[in-house]
Amino acid sequence: MPSSSTSHFLSWWRLTRPWNVLAMGIMVTLVLRWRDFPLGELLHLGRIGWVLVPMLVGAAGNLINDYFDVREDRINKPERALVGRTVKRRVVVGTHWGFTAAALVWSAWLSSATESLWPLLLAAVFSVVLYLYSPVLKGRGPWGNISISLCVAGLVAWGGLAAGFGMSPDQARSLWVLAGILGWLNFLREWVKDIQDLEGDRAAHHHTMAMRLTAIQNRMGLSAGCLLGLGLVLAWLIMLGSPSWLLGLHGALGVTCLWCAWRGNARSLSAWMKVWMGGLFGGLL
Repeated sequence: MPSSSTSHFLSWWRLTRPWNVLAMGIMVTLVLRWRDFPLGELLHLGRIGWVLVPMLVGAAGNLINDYFDVREDRINKPERALVGRTVKRRVVVGTHWGFTAAALVWSAWLSSATESLWPLLLAAVFSVVLYLYSPVLKGRGPWGNISISLCVAGLVAWGGLAAGFGMSPDQARSLWVLAGILGWLNFLREWVKDIQDLEGDRAAHHHTMAMRLTAIQNRMGLSAGCLLGLGLVLAWLIMLGSPSWLLGLHGALGVTCLWCAWRGNARSLSAWMKVWMGGLFGGLL
């Protein structure tokens, strides 16, 4: 019995996508540090919410999306289709709402502490978008990709707003440019993931953007998107006065992604896009 309980817990833990959630927390922490937020304040039980609220919302979103996506996951990623097999549906739904409630209560405390509604409003918007993604937004062409990408870009906005409103115009501009670039690269990665999941999405009657385009249109669109992303990233790094080695690193990552897109290698492109997005935060160190 104990081993069975442990197995069920580990399966549930996988559904939260812990590495994905941890990456969210690291991203927000790096933005806070970049914008001179006193990180020592995160030791306060309430203020650590600046990092943990987005992580709770992200974990809740991952759980509910796996709940809704079980049909296509059994085709695209059968090893990850755990809902209804090793994890009970009511457990997934219950923990989703538990995480969501905790995030909203915590963000309400942050709103009270800052005398501003934006933490509660942002947490609520993120929660609603992630809940609606699979059943409503995913099958509406690019709108599903746009919604998820806005949430990812919103992590930068969350960190910047948490650091306060005392930023100079140049600091504010660089923050919003980073949010835009991160959102764009995530949009491209969501597009690639749609290409990888075509078979399952078709079975689930999701009309994703990748499904509405031909193979050549997908390849050309992603190639153009990677080229645009490369230009935006290099321009942002130059604006920050980043060292030449960092420019070279991102140049190499961008060219690698462009090459994978041009060759139509969706699996490699998805992996390299993830590395490129993570590398963006090297410019904040």
